[in-house]
Amino acid sequence: MASPTSRYLHTARRAKLARSALLGALIVSPGLACGNDDAAVFASSTTVAATDSAAAGSDTTAAAGTDTTAAAASGALFPTGAELAVSFSFTPTSSDRVRNPYIAVWVEDTSGNLVKTISLWYQSGKGDRWLSDLQQWASTSGEAVDESTSGATRSAGDYTVAWDGTDANGNPVAQGEYVLFIEAAREHGPYELISQDITISDAGFDVTMADNGELTGASARLSL
Repeated sequence: MASPTSRYLHTARRAKLARSALLGALIVSPGLACGNDDAAVFASSTTVAATDSAAAGSDTTAAAGTDTTAAAASGALFPTGAELAVSFSFTPTSSDRVRNPYIAVWVEDTSGNLVKTISLWYQSGKGDRWLSDLQQWASTSGEAVDESTSGATRSAGDYTVAWDGTDANGNPVAQGEYVLFIEAAREHGPYELISQDITISDAGFDVTMADNGELTGASARLSL
């Protein structure tokens, strides 16, 4: 028969083992439970966040695309009924016999592309070979002559030509930034080129262009 001391030690040992087991359960079980719940919550949160982010990106893209499309669709054109009048004087600097100059007046966009030849004065036929003397216009236009805006050369004097705001295909151009050019070249004479940045909008303007040699008194006026 076991002694009271032995029974006490045995009981104490069992109680200690029970407490150790319980403590281990308390340490391990919450960790596992929390880990499982966190994993589920994290996965769910990540999915929601990704969905929200994608939705936000989609909304931003859609909004930007819509705005851009709307802006393009509603882009303002050259004001109806408006006219750009370009005035200049050709004044020979020589008292010798002066041949009439070749003169080109045209508009380019800000990338250097031809928008429209407003006026071209030259000698058609055998004089076509000298179109290249209008260096800037020839480079930009490829020497393509628009018969509707071309004519014979003219002697010294004051002139005004007009642009109705259409491009080479007869379509109204968009409002915005452009560059206006006037170029002159004559046989046995000087060569001149002047240019002016212009803004086409619903507001008119009147600008004076710098003189250059035999081209003087140039100006551009957008009348609405």
